[in-house]
Amino acid sequence: MVLGRSRKPTPRLAAELDDAELGRACRQLTGRGTARTLAAPIVERLLDDTGRDWDRRAHRLAALAAVTRPSIQRSWAELHPDRPAAQTLFAWGALTRSTRAPLPHDEFEQAFRACAAAARLDPYDPNPWVVRLGLLRQCRRPRAEVFPIWREIVARDPWHREAHLQMYGYLSPRECGSLAQSMDFVDQVRATAPAAAPTAGLPLLPLIDRYHTARSKGGVQALTADRLWSGHEATGILEPAQAAWPEPGHLPYAAAVADLNLLAYALCAARAPARAEPVFRAIAGIVTPFPWGHGGPDPVLAFTSARRWADASA
Repeated sequence: MVLGRSRKPTPRLAAELDDAELGRACRQLTGRGTARTLAAPIVERLLDDTGRDWDRRAHRLAALAAVTRPSIQRSWAELHPDRPAAQTLFAWGALTRSTRAPLPHDEFEQAFRACAAAARLDPYDPNPWVVRLGLLRQCRRPRAEVFPIWREIVARDPWHREAHLQMYGYLSPRECGSLAQSMDFVDQVRATAPAAAPTAGLPLLPLIDRYHTARSKGGVQALTADRLWSGHEATGILEPAQAAWPEPGHLPYAAAVADLNLLAYALCAARAPARAEPVFRAIAGIVTPFPWGHGGPDPVLAFTSARRWADASA
């Protein structure tokens, strides 16, 4: 992660975050004239280069699923039924689309079969299981189906970031769980995961969710939402993160910049912009849609405004 200490980088959305190689590939894939025959080798090389770094592979799969056309994902999977990356990307693409609109039943079944094929082809890779977990979550399937998939994932990668985000969402009161269940899940992860594991940002999500919920209710709850950040729970999460995370290399996983965005947002929501200033420097202008765009504002404009406030307060 590059610290911009002089001229500040212009804020921008970047699905690749600070993965420069992934960024170049995404620009190639979204450029005019990128033929289907040219896209597949770009994607294949990018995923093959991750080796057994499942965290990096998950990050690249998510970004590629968002920028490649469904027709490319499908054709690569059909042309290469023996390549687990091709099957996983096709399924991840379906998962990405399912967050915007329900999948047709046949497409859901195809994605699920692609996950099963990828898992057979590479039994060590947790990512096909992660996609399967996400698909089951979108369908609000019962725990008897979801939890066996979860156990398969953590047996392969105990601190898989995307898997933990999926389970947190599934266990939330908005979906198939409750506030108590989601909090128990986060507390257990926080108590057992290494400090710099890819799950490091997970404890910030319940705080941000509760803050958003209070503000959305209006009245006294909205006016007093800021008090959440002065409580013992929030202090115990924010203070160590603010002290350690901005240090170069402290968060060694692929989506570290996304979690730094969560931290900067939380510190600003807590009305501690001066403490957020080094976090903004570590972010180096890379903006994530969540949480800055929550509720409708332009995430880049919201990020820019918060960074200016932090600069003025430091």
